[in-house]
Amino acid sequence: MAAWNDHSLLAAYQTAFGTPNTTDSDFVALHCERPEVKFEHELTELDLLTGQVGAAPERLVGRRSGSIRFAFPVEGLVSGYTGSEDPGDAAPAGEEVIPPWFCLIANALGSNMSVVSSNTNFWRGLGSSVSQYTENGVTAADTTTSVVKLDDSTPSNRVDVGQLIVTALSATDTAPQVGWVKTKATATPSTITLFEASVNAVADNDAHVYGTTTAYASSEITETAPITFRWVGANVVQCYDLEDSFCESFKISWESGAVPVCEFSYKFFNYQRNKLDGELEVPAAYNRIPQLIGSNNARATIDGSNRCGLENCEFSWAAGSLRVTKCHGSTNGISAVEVLAPRVRMAFSVLDGGTGDDVYDSAGSTANLGQYEWFSRLELAESISVGVYVGSQVGKILSMLIPNGRIVATPDVQFRDSSVAYGLQIEAAAYTADSTDTAETSADSPINSLGRVALG
Repeated sequence: MAAWNDHSLLAAYQTAFGTPNTTDSDFVALHCERPEVKFEHELTELDLLTGQVGAAPERLVGRRSGSIRFAFPVEGLVSGYTGSEDPGDAAPAGEEVIPPWFCLIANALGSNMSVVSSNTNFWRGLGSSVSQYTENGVTAADTTTSVVKLDDSTPSNRVDVGQLIVTALSATDTAPQVGWVKTKATATPSTITLFEASVNAVADNDAHVYGTTTAYASSEITETAPITFRWVGANVVQCYDLEDSFCESFKISWESGAVPVCEFSYKFFNYQRNKLDGELEVPAAYNRIPQLIGSNNARATIDGSNRCGLENCEFSWAAGSLRVTKCHGSTNGISAVEVLAPRVRMAFSVLDGGTGDDVYDSAGSTANLGQYEWFSRLELAESISVGVYVGSQVGKILSMLIPNGRIVATPDVQFRDSSVAYGLQIEAAAYTADSTDTAETSADSPINSLGRVALG
């Protein structure tokens, strides 16, 4: 008998809770680490009279559930991406343009999941907000890093406010302009104003606007789709079906000098051993997001300015709770699961700048006696924006943004060697500063969304 030594993790979209996906061709292999799986039962222990000293009392076994955790090195768009394929379009060579991990992110955040009605559309990334490629869409009218000028109104109609925009002279150009669209005016030439200045400016009539995909926090968290996972081994009998799975949390690391990693945690509400659908599967190939260093156009911004001295850096999302609706007539006794009180967070530690940092009085003015910057921001409930960017080539670009955050806990005093640092916990707050003169709304785009992740 062969031991279960090797592993694949597959996932498929479910049309509804309690309806696990059983179509083999719908399952997509995930390029992740070996998952950590935990099976659970609801147990009730009664102190029954056993009639014998030391005999264990009976446990009454209730419904099944469990949890699964797995991590990805963050991937960009499909391997060999040239930019002419729009994210969300039909795959030109058999592989979808948007990587599977990102589709799971869009589903967890809510995004525009109401438009997804099939497994194909789920993995095509149609729940995210996608922009389209426009050849020679840039004009040379502006050379600033906070504005993108487009030739006419047509290219700007292919980009929505709230999305990531990427422009470059070619798909292999190592100095693309990357930023978040804050405002859009479609008068010729169309003017895109970025949320914060980009690393590069691309002002050339031969430059192109490249397609991007943006996952974002939205009210459509109510449309989160359940997932069926298959944890399989090399033998056909080595398979567990993990049904009705909902994301409890994910976090993306963004450490300086390191490749970002995304870790997911899911709760599933039923599981079965499946002796028909085991065997390993090779995942599709996607570009790897590079390490966050300056030569890859990486930077981390606080209130629009590049900030050094950051460590233990994470972007995360978590459900406050998963509320279940119990039903005697439903499989496993549950008819629905809802995601309640989700939160988007940034967390990092920042060095004390010593003599170069300010102290603030109770009115928020600089003083010689008062509160250090982060404590003052907490006490005065001041807003803070945090952005993360990396990528020096189209198809390998990642960005994350909280446009309006709040420090929500007393900064944690830490030491790096002997240097003082502060651990900050920032949660996304309401945000309404985006604007557009075209038809996109918060019902169908990331405009005014409070937390975003994007690939380009």
